[in-house]
Amino acid sequence: MKRNRYIITMLALGTVLYSSCKHDYLEVQTIKADITTDKLYSNYTYVQQQMWTTYSYLPDGFADLDLDAATDEAEATNSVERVQTFNYGTWNQYTNPDDVWAKNFDGIRQANLFLKNKGTIDINYIKDKITSTDSTTYFNARNNVKFMEGEALFLKAYFYFELVKRYGGVPIFEQPLDYNDAASWKNVQRNSVDECVKYISSLCDKAAAIIPANLSSYSWYDAGRVTQGAIKALKAKALLYGASPLFTSNGSTTTWAMAASALHDVIALGSYSLDGNYSNLFGSNNTTSGEVIFYRRYGATNNIEYNNFPIVFQNANGNSVTPTENLVNDFEVLTKSGGTITGSVPFDWNNPAHAAAPYANRDPRFAATVVYNGASFKSTTIETFFGGNSGLPRQNATKTGYYLSKWVNQSVDLVNATTTVHSWIYFRYADILLGYAEAMNNAYGADADPQGYGMTALQAINRVRARSTMPALTAAQLNQTAIEHERNVELSFENNRLWDVRRWKKGTTYFSKPANRIDITSAGVYSVKKLEDRVFTQKMDWYPIPQAEISKTGWTQNPGW
Repeated sequence: MKRNRYIITMLALGTVLYSSCKHDYLEVQTIKADITTDKLYSNYTYVQQQMWTTYSYLPDGFADLDLDAATDEAEATNSVERVQTFNYGTWNQYTNPDDVWAKNFDGIRQANLFLKNKGTIDINYIKDKITSTDSTTYFNARNNVKFMEGEALFLKAYFYFELVKRYGGVPIFEQPLDYNDAASWKNVQRNSVDECVKYISSLCDKAAAIIPANLSSYSWYDAGRVTQGAIKALKAKALLYGASPLFTSNGSTTTWAMAASALHDVIALGSYSLDGNYSNLFGSNNTTSGEVIFYRRYGATNNIEYNNFPIVFQNANGNSVTPTENLVNDFEVLTKSGGTITGSVPFDWNNPAHAAAPYANRDPRFAATVVYNGASFKSTTIETFFGGNSGLPRQNATKTGYYLSKWVNQSVDLVNATTTVHSWIYFRYADILLGYAEAMNNAYGADADPQGYGMTALQAINRVRARSTMPALTAAQLNQTAIEHERNVELSFENNRLWDVRRWKKGTTYFSKPANRIDITSAGVYSVKKLEDRVFTQKMDWYPIPQAEISKTGWTQNPGW
């Protein structure tokens, strides 16, 4: 019988916990500290625990939810939240609120330790214990060791992707160098952006050759572990980035056609489909959705709800990440005739009909993402107008006039401290379709399919829109602006915007504009006001390499820093 167990990331050997101090989602399991590396990697049980430890270096999605407030999507209510350093432009090579350099190189070391020592893993003791003709346990262990090699390759690729999308070219390590040993890094050189993208792709190809596309006959392979879909999705996303303007202007030779091919490979698996209900993707049962490709399960928590419930609810702490008017403006207005949807238009405050009922007939993804003035939340009408139950000047009320709905589970009772399961989605099918639309449109145009993939760019983006009952775009409407719009409304608060805008080299377009709020009077008068100015300059397309590494290696710093 298949075990109903999920990969919940663990720590071992005193590894440092990498998550925001106020968000602790990881369950900790330790291995005796006095075990030598040789003994550790020869012991099958210990090796499995080390593999779970390697998973723990994956991004902590909910702890990093505040990073969306370093984009035009959101604002952090807490005035001392780390993202304000980004927004004020006061970060640098000495102080970076999102410095993941050490974390990811430690993860790479963990993966490399497994890859170096995989041949020493001893499972003979399992064979020696067999007293019947049933050798299932031994063969399962043998397959598991092989599959763990695929997992290690995938995880290493993921950690490199996390580094490259931030810092550009980084050193490629085939051996488990100790990040904390300065001497081992002294003469290391950075690889180029192009070499890094190709390396990530090659690791994914190796992993995909190990992890079977169909795991149904391996009932012991736990839900939440790496699948071939996850591997192909990572490769596709890396190549999508590699084909984007920031990467190609820094030497990447990846083409849009190559990215389109990799994205098609995920689609061609036939394993994934769009969920019929967009909101399902962010609830407690989202891992059962056919749209979810790879995720991180956190178990039963309520941190997200304590932080993001509207302030009217007792015990809501006001550490919220709230949508800006910039994002809200991006949700289209449906046009209807006799209740039938006939089209959609951009929202416009200068349109009297829009201004009179600003939240009526919006793209359905709006209500699934944003809690707005007049919305019902836990059977309570939320008032974000000045003096309202969740509006200023109440302490810790939203600064933007909105609260976050996506990821927030209304079933949680903050008074009685109830909890619910949360799972962060790393990859989902809609993201793949939108990436495919972008790559195909750039490679071949809106409605061409010269490779015979069976789907055009236009068809892909319209599938995503149709799921949310949004009218289809025409070929004439499909351009880069439409793609950027669709990614923003579909994937907001999923840790995409920070990187999409950078890879498009549009940071000075989107992130240097003021963040806006909605000001509402008790009489129902709405007006858009500037919340704060934001600072973003071209050098911020790449993060600076930590100065400690520059001092140690003598590398040239990223341009402008």
